[in-house]
Amino acid sequence: MSFTGYAFIYLGTGEEDPAVDRAVIERGGLRTVIVAIPDRHQVASIAAELVTDGAQSIELCGAFAAVDVQTVREAIGPAVPVGAVHFDMDAAPKVAALFG
Repeated sequence: MSFTGYAFIYLGTGEEDPAVDRAVIERGGLRTVIVAIPDRHQVASIAAELVTDGAQSIELCGAFAAVDVQTVREAIGPAVPVGAVHFDMDAAPKVAALFG
């Protein structure tokens, strides 16, 4: 199987519409979809939609917690890997201040 679909989900400011606030980059046979969501409660449903649309790998931005990653894994099943950006320990207080 070749790698043809990747998705990145990031937590926005709270005003995003995931149906509209997204970018699609298609190069060399790889389709990358970047989606902004307004709150973490939508992450599982958006991830499931992206998998249905062809994403073979999902990555979440560093604003998401481990529980959010697990929620996505449970929503989409074991066939699609789910990863997350992680910050070093010295950045954790700054990230917490940004995203609460």
